[in-house]
Amino acid sequence: MFRPLCLAIFLLISPAVAQDGSQTGTPPDMAQVEQAWARGDFVFVRKGLAYLAQENGSALAQYRYGRVLLEGRGGPADPENAKLWLEKAVAQNNTDAATLLGQILLTRGPARDATRAATLFEAAAARGKTQAQYFLGRLYAEGDGVPQDATTAFNWFLAAAEDGNKDAQYALSQAYAEGRGVAQSAPDALRWLEEAASNGVPEAQYNLAVAYDTGRGANKSATAALDNYRRAAEAGHVLAQRALGTKYLQGTQDFDPDPTEALRWLQAAAQAGDPGAMSNLGFGYTQGTVLPRDDALAAQWYQRASDRGLARATLALARMVETGRGVQADPAASFALYQLAVEQGSTLAAQLLGQRTLAGDFDATLAPHDAVGWVAVLLDGDQSDAAQVWLTTQADAGVRPAQAALGQWLLTQESRATDAIRWLELAALAGHVPSQYRLGDAYSTGAGAPLDYVQAHAWMNIAAASGHIKASETRSLLNDLMTPDNVAKAQTIARTFFERADAQVPQTAQTVTQSDTK
Repeated sequence: MFRPLCLAIFLLISPAVAQDGSQTGTPPDMAQVEQAWARGDFVFVRKGLAYLAQENGSALAQYRYGRVLLEGRGGPADPENAKLWLEKAVAQNNTDAATLLGQILLTRGPARDATRAATLFEAAAARGKTQAQYFLGRLYAEGDGVPQDATTAFNWFLAAAEDGNKDAQYALSQAYAEGRGVAQSAPDALRWLEEAASNGVPEAQYNLAVAYDTGRGANKSATAALDNYRRAAEAGHVLAQRALGTKYLQGTQDFDPDPTEALRWLQAAAQAGDPGAMSNLGFGYTQGTVLPRDDALAAQWYQRASDRGLARATLALARMVETGRGVQADPAASFALYQLAVEQGSTLAAQLLGQRTLAGDFDATLAPHDAVGWVAVLLDGDQSDAAQVWLTTQADAGVRPAQAALGQWLLTQESRATDAIRWLELAALAGHVPSQYRLGDAYSTGAGAPLDYVQAHAWMNIAAASGHIKASETRSLLNDLMTPDNVAKAQTIARTFFERADAQVPQTAQTVTQSDTK
């Protein structure tokens, strides 16, 4: 009953098509499906494959029908039924179906099954399916669904790459560059990177451009770098678009700046959400040498980049707000932006705030605790002496972050170990957990303090009690190096510390100020 009904329904809704395009009363065959595919008639393709998959049970038809359902060609996407038809094709040893089903099983979600995917890839890879070999290499490289094995991953990448799989060629170049599963080899890394780039892998084109641009991994060549940046950029690679736009913004020894090309590629990257391109547009508009000077537009681009967490853009915006360039001057907003830039990782912003701290700009408005980090950044620069004086003054006044920062820095200075330990102990005894850990580390390694496992264990124990993970791990290692008597001594020191701390806890309601929490 089923087959005649299936055929009748097919002929009713989609008459078969002969090679000359005329309708026939015969069931479709794969050749007609191929012709419909070529002319873009996916409605016919879908219905024809449905008939062939059901009527003839052809593994090829089942695979292609599953693929059409998955991609939503000729009708709505139907991933669940797609998997069912792919399973039927897999049962008939169709390697294309096994590879596609394996990829589906690697998509995120509750149905993800990397172990089954690996099994499917294994079967297809053993029969020479290069895409399956590549995915199997990835699973072994990542230890996903199979034990992690860099050598096995490399071998599968090599098999696929030698058979022309471009993704495997790129993976192979990375393996050679990093020495994963094979001896590190810059020439082999470059050879496979060039192969992948020539086969149109945008990431390979971008990395090849960087190698030519910097001379790291390839002979420096500005022309080859520009060509590969452009190839990757035209393929939609966002970092390549930013790099290409920036080169046209700045110009090189080989070509002059080009505002049209600079805007074209920087705007493309910015519209794709790249904060670096947004910041570079801001820079271009503030400079006014290649792009027309437009401070208001520059501030907008810096703001967009800052909103995405780019520290250098936040710092540039802080300076504009401070001086009223392109926006209304606002000292409070500017200060907040400088602080945000520090939080985003800008050392320069911290240095600028540190310099203003030393100049006394914040004496009336800011607690010393809040400025310690900024001043500490200056310890290794030209203002080191002034930074030491300021930090020592605050440390003498009992500011724990200042004691900790001074102690940590002094540990790096020859012949200053005694002072370093003194400041770290003051901070540690006052409950500063990072100082407790650093003190324990100094005693456990002998770096800046006498080697003393008992003191090391005690301080690691104290820091671990406050949740310091590394301290807990180091304490466990020290246990293996110490006698039971010494471990007991260390535990006694730690217990005494906690008893004293408990005794100092106020028994009546107290007012806690912001500086007390630092």
